[in-house]
Amino acid sequence: MQIYKNSNDLTTALEALAAKDKKLAAAFEEYGTPPLRKRRAGFAGLAQLLISQQVSTAAAATIHQRFETLIGEVRPENLLALSDAELSGCGLSRPKQRYLRILAEAIISGALDLPKLHKADNETIYKALVALTGIGPWTAECYLLFILRRADMFPAGDLALQQGVRIMYRLDERPDTETLRAFAARWAPYRGAAARLLWTYYNGEQAKNR
Repeated sequence: MQIYKNSNDLTTALEALAAKDKKLAAAFEEYGTPPLRKRRAGFAGLAQLLISQQVSTAAAATIHQRFETLIGEVRPENLLALSDAELSGCGLSRPKQRYLRILAEAIISGALDLPKLHKADNETIYKALVALTGIGPWTAECYLLFILRRADMFPAGDLALQQGVRIMYRLDERPDTETLRAFAARWAPYRGAAARLLWTYYNGEQAKNR
C-alpha cells in the first residue's frame, strides 16, 4: 500500500510516468510537481468532499466557508446539533444535509470507524465509504487520493480529469467514467500522480484560454 508522504515521493512518481508517456512528460516539464496539500482526515475531510459533490469549485469553497463559520469545530456532534434551517443558510441542499447527518451518525455510533479503516487497503476503504448513503465513487476515491494520499487512486468520474485527458490526448470526445478508468490503467501504480498532474494541466490550459 503505497502513499505519497511528501513532494519528493510525488516527483519520483511523476518522473517514472514521464519516462513512459510523452504527453505527461510535456505537462510535467511545463507545470512541475503539483502541490501536495495537507487535508484533514476523518469527518471534517469527508464533510468537505460531500459539500463539494456536483457543484463548481468556487461554489463548494463558498458553501464550505459558511459551513465552517457556522459549525466551528467540524465534529459529528456539532453537525447534529445544527438545524436544517441553519444548514440551508450555508447553501447546503436538503439531500446534502441528510448525507452529512448520516455520516455523522455513522461515526458516532461506530458503524464507520475511520481511524481503523485508514489502515485498510484501498478496496476495503472504498467499499466501506460508498456503503453510506450520499457517498459516491468520486467522494470515496478523492478521500483515498487527497486525504489518505494513496498512490494508485484515480477518480475517473471527475469531469476535469475527463476533460484534461481529452485535451492532452486530442480525443474527439470527453471519455466517460469507464472509458477513462480503462485508459488510466496504463499509469498504474502511479495513477494518483497522474491525476494530480492532469488537474494541474487542465487548470493551466483553461487559464490560457481566458
